[in-house]
Amino acid sequence: MLERRRASVGSCGSEPSYLTLLTYTSCVNAALDTAAASFKATLRELGLSGDEPELGDAARLGQRAALAAAAGALWQRQLGPLLDMRQAQQMLGVRSRQAVHDLIQRRRVLGLATEDRRTLVPVFQFSEAGRPYEAIPLILRVFGEAEATGWTVGSWITTPNPELGGETPIGWIRAGCNLEDVLDAARAAAAPLRW
Repeated sequence: MLERRRASVGSCGSEPSYLTLLTYTSCVNAALDTAAASFKATLRELGLSGDEPELGDAARLGQRAALAAAAGALWQRQLGPLLDMRQAQQMLGVRSRQAVHDLIQRRRVLGLATEDRRTLVPVFQFSEAGRPYEAIPLILRVFGEAEATGWTVGSWITTPNPELGGETPIGWIRAGCNLEDVLDAARAAAAPLRW
């Protein structure tokens, strides 16, 4: 039975509804084994054994590597799909990527600056019509006064908020709830960020 389920799933996790705990565990173990082997090979390529005192405790080294590797996936899980500038240009129906950049600079659209100097645009801020929700520029102005990063704002917008009855700010906005309530919650969150 388990083998039949694995065959119907295809690759690890392609259809989670058919996975059993045992199947999931074997997929994770295989991925971890591959990751560990690659980590070891990379250390060797760098001329390191992993025992160098400069690397610190081996458990801590592994933890740091896992955190670095998982960071992108965790942000993706928190924020949902992210558009590159070309995709955002298409979504917004503007003539150039510079026009998207201008919207971000004017705090009309949320942009996220990456370490490799790219800008990503979270999809959550757009209505079904492909336009930013009315509240987005207002929230961006509130957090802009506190000089919060786009990542901070994106995280706040997608995190359940007790001031909104446990709803996420974006869920509150999509539900058409009172705009002033979400702006009050934004002001409360931004206040401690001000210098």
